[in-house]
Amino acid sequence: MKLSRNILIIDDETRWLRTIELLLSRRIPEANSYTCENSRQALELIYQLDIALVLLDLNMPILDGRELLRDIREQAPYVRVIIVTGLNETEVAVECMKQGAYDFITKTSSTEQLLLCIRRAMEVIGLERNYHRIKDGFFNRHSLSVFSNILTTDIKMHDCFCYAATLHDSNEPIFIEGEIGTGKRLFAQALQQLICPEELLIEISLADLTPVMLEAKLFGDVNTQGLLQTASHGMILLTQLELATPEIQRILARLCKLKSYLPLGSLRENSLNCRLVFSSHSSLEILEQQAFSLSLIYALRPQCIRLPPLRERKNDIGLLLQHFNEMACLELGFDYLALPHNLAQKLEGYSFPGNVSELRSLVYTAANISSGSELSLAPFFHVIEHKHHLEVERIMFPNTLPTINETVQQLIHESLVRAQNNQSAAAKLLGITQSALSRRLSKIE
Repeated sequence: MKLSRNILIIDDETRWLRTIELLLSRRIPEANSYTCENSRQALELIYQLDIALVLLDLNMPILDGRELLRDIREQAPYVRVIIVTGLNETEVAVECMKQGAYDFITKTSSTEQLLLCIRRAMEVIGLERNYHRIKDGFFNRHSLSVFSNILTTDIKMHDCFCYAATLHDSNEPIFIEGEIGTGKRLFAQALQQLICPEELLIEISLADLTPVMLEAKLFGDVNTQGLLQTASHGMILLTQLELATPEIQRILARLCKLKSYLPLGSLRENSLNCRLVFSSHSSLEILEQQAFSLSLIYALRPQCIRLPPLRERKNDIGLLLQHFNEMACLELGFDYLALPHNLAQKLEGYSFPGNVSELRSLVYTAANISSGSELSLAPFFHVIEHKHHLEVERIMFPNTLPTINETVQQLIHESLVRAQNNQSAAAKLLGITQSALSRRLSKIE
């Protein structure tokens, strides 16, 4: 799917169509704008012109806007639709949002409001199309469709996918390192689909295991199959390697080196047929510094995959926000919630210690407490405040210092801009109560 910036304006008012077309050509020149007065021709034009965004009037002859919206969502799901309404149609527009419209705006709105609404939609479209372009092109070309559930446009992640494909014919262990929440389990599941899709994937945590417990689980005994035998030619994922005791490290190092094991009470060794995959929050370099088993480290080093943290793939934040928002609304049975303006950009300065898992948790929490048609911003306040705190530390003062009153006024103005004139949110950014902010605003006025 190529990146399209084509916009189709559907309305039966010729004068309004011409006005909007001229406005878009002047203010959003990177987009190609087209018009349509006959709603029955709309779907055909969407396909012919590779339309990415539709501005749809609700009151259309023959086929009204609600019916056309339904057809677009069913037949062209990657096309975003902004409903254009009259003053008395707001309730209907909200109902259209529940049916999959991206946003709505009244014809009496200001030019800047309309342009802002369109630009927000184009940002989301750009992220979605870029992801699908990479997935359809890169993944299919390299037979890596098994990784399509990992949403990313980051080149470092794609390098991981490409390298993983080279491990298909090897029988050596694989090591996946990455901070908490970077998707190690999801990556291992994709590896299993790539290497042995018809076989089992069995997961074992090495945390709190004693050597006796590990040997019983993996090797079994003369009467009971261990997991190594149960897995057959499948895959075993051993997580939290950094918590393995020295004795467990020795057992695993021997298993990786000899590719055989001895069931408890047996005199005959069994060959290791399954593929071993290890995962850890710590890198091999850190493990080596902690006096980890060198034999095990040397066994894992040749096939090591490092998953980058979210702070190193900031371009994925907007894509993941949109994805988790849609997932949350679907799973929780909610109507679609619009994302707050510039939320992705506001999150880019945050380090995300919990990575993708933390972002998912924030979005689900926000969806749970949302009361309007927009995703609640409240769970993200500490993230935005963190970024604001970092920016404050880098403040550069001019040669002539402003007065305290001037500085306070500038801070209040900046907080209101960031909070989109929401005084409650602005007060949180400033670390004061809403009533205190109201008093300061009254003094400024």
